[in-house]
Amino acid sequence: MAPNQNLAREVLKEEDQELADRYKNRLTAKFSRDGKDPMWADYGPHYVKVRKQCTLELFTPNRLEALRPIRVNEVTAMVESIFKDC
Repeated sequence: MAPNQNLAREVLKEEDQELADRYKNRLTAKFSRDGKDPMWADYGPHYVKVRKQCTLELFTPNRLEALRPIRVNEVTAMVESIFKDC
């Protein structure tokens, strides 16, 4: 965790390649479509392309705000499901 936004930005910019390489096993390969998921992709052209798309198109303030009702509904349903099962 970075204590502030500027430090977080610097860490992500400077250490992007280090943070991109993650340990993989058969389970992560199965769920990440053999490392094509941005969470498990090795640093390389594919990772750079996907990360750029996420930054410029998917995680923009307007897009996040537009998708807010969906997130709220999903979290509510999950909490209700957990509560019901306990």
